This record gives sequence, structure tokens and C-alpha cells, in this order.
Amino acid sequence: MTLIHSPLKILHVDDDHPLRLMTRTALNRSGKSFLVESCASAHEALSKIESFQPHLLLVDYMMPIMDGPSFVAKVHGLNDAFCHTPVVFITGKDDIVFDNRAALEPIIGIIRKPFAPTSLGDDLEQLWMGYEKLSSAEPEL
Repeated sequence: MTLIHSPLKILHVDDDHPLRLMTRTALNRSGKSFLVESCASAHEALSKIESFQPHLLLVDYMMPIMDGPSFVAKVHGLNDAFCHTPVVFITGKDDIVFDNRAALEPIIGIIRKPFAPTSLGDDLEQLWMGYEKLSSAEPEL
């Protein structure tokens, strides 16, 4: 199967520098057609989103100042170009609660920390392919 968007542009947001570096390295070494822009904060990501035009948001759920859900809600509210950008959250929490899930959709997956760097590319590709399949399906009458 091939990706509709090649390369798949991923905006990765995580305040943890070692995890951000490991994630970026894992995705770059995955052999997949990913273009990754890593940001240390939601504010940095907001400053880069217009120029980068991501297809997918890969976002740490818990960050200082602006957490992952708040960041995603802000992105989805920016303009029509970003209102339906799919999201994969990364979290170490067992239970995550979305106060306003409708503002965050589509959430296409949650990756639990710690994750296996060697399978991260495959995991993201599988989530993306499932999303593409669902979003391109003909609506039932």
C-alpha cells in the first residue's frame, strides 16, 4: 500500500528533548516516506504550522503551558486548512480524558509511552492507512 501523501508530513510536538530526538530519529530511520518537523512546545509548533502544512499531528498529551489537547483544539480552530488535521497523541498515562473530544477529532490513535522506536514508523503508517481508508470510503445511503 502507498501513502496518498508522499511524503507524509508529520508535525511532532513534545516538550521532552530526548524523547523528541528519539521519535524523530526513529521515524527518519523507519524507511517510510515521512517528513518530520519536531517542536519543543505548542507555541513553537503554532509558529511553524502555516509554513510546514502537516498532514498529521503527533502530539504529547501532557506538556507545560499548553497541553496536547489544547494545542490540537487551537490548530483545528486556526482555519479550514487545519480544521480536520488528524491527530495521534503520545502519552504515558493509562487513562486519558478528552474534555471536548469533538474539537480534537479526528483522533486516529494513541501511542503509549514507552514505545518501541523500531516499530513507531510501522505503527504510524498503520494508523494513517486506516484513517485514509475510512476517510475515502463512500458514504452509505
